[in-house]
Amino acid sequence: MWIRPILQYNSETMSKPIPMVDLPKIHAPYQSELDKAVLAVVHSGGYIGGTVVQEFEAKASTYLGAPVIGVGSGTDALQIALMALDIKAGDEVIVPAFTYAASAEVIGLLGAEVVWCDVNESTFTIDPDSVKSVLSDKTAAIIAVHLYGQCADIEALENCAPGIPIVEDTAQAFGASFTRGKYTGRSAGTVGAFGTFSFFPTKNLGALGDGGAIASTNALLLAKAKSIASHGQSKKYHHDLLGVNSRLDPIQAAALTIKLHYLPQALTAKVSIARQYLNAFEPLNEVVLPLPVSFSNHTYHQFTLRVPSDKREGFASFMNECGIATMVYYPIPLHKQKAYAHFEQRTSLSVSENLSNCVISIPVHEALEPPEIGAIQTAVTTYFS
Repeated sequence: MWIRPILQYNSETMSKPIPMVDLPKIHAPYQSELDKAVLAVVHSGGYIGGTVVQEFEAKASTYLGAPVIGVGSGTDALQIALMALDIKAGDEVIVPAFTYAASAEVIGLLGAEVVWCDVNESTFTIDPDSVKSVLSDKTAAIIAVHLYGQCADIEALENCAPGIPIVEDTAQAFGASFTRGKYTGRSAGTVGAFGTFSFFPTKNLGALGDGGAIASTNALLLAKAKSIASHGQSKKYHHDLLGVNSRLDPIQAAALTIKLHYLPQALTAKVSIARQYLNAFEPLNEVVLPLPVSFSNHTYHQFTLRVPSDKREGFASFMNECGIATMVYYPIPLHKQKAYAHFEQRTSLSVSENLSNCVISIPVHEALEPPEIGAIQTAVTTYFS
């Protein structure tokens, strides 16, 4: 049973509540650079495409080690990737039931069939054995989600589903990379047919609004995706494909170029905070810590605990009283969402269901200060001691 002294500790030590992500605080060290870059676009009169977007695409390509094009959002990136793979009605696309809705939403929007698979209980990423159990002669693609900041096992997926295109949903893992195996040294989002990225403001690399990108080392596929993102044009007013309108606007590109420069130190800070949490919470019997996989680094987009399901609500309330935000990613697995209820369940999704009842994330953003980290550690330890 938790006790109250932590509330006094929090109020005396902290000047304000601790949010999951504090963007003004994160931006503070380079706010003047952001202001200058954004205002330069505002005063330029060039608000669609142009050299600012091209500069960001070039810098992101260098960082990732693969060609990159900017698009309007991470969801757009997923849809365009599937369109470039010619996913259509009657095709089946395998996707984890434990992820954000966008990963499945785009499949349904194209008239294809969502085929659910389960995830690994310890790492939260797609389970290759579960994928193998739902493969069929209609399987046209697999969406592998690099959840919470580390890589899914792409090599194992390739082995269990040879020849099936893999789209890496890298929305939560910009900056992660493979450290062992076939893809050692390669960045998340650069080893599948496509890698897709979200620049939603709270992501590892976040814009000042919506934004996204697509990466591929297959030049023909990336050119096709680029055409689809621009109304299917091969050149202005020549529409060869059925496309969409999805642009990374220059204001977002300008901000992202500044933030990409500071990303390595931001990820280093997040890893340092995560290690402090791992050390502090290791003795807690009722808390299961996130398990880094053996073949990838972990960028800790989220620091996600597993706690007893009957204690999660009380824990969240206690943290809130302490002035510390928590979030549940995700409280309802996708196969139980109303919008996706018509897609058939072919295999056990028990891990996804169990995780939805017991996961809870705590703040791990790079601008957390030592007193805030201490307050979070003390609150978690107090509740579960």
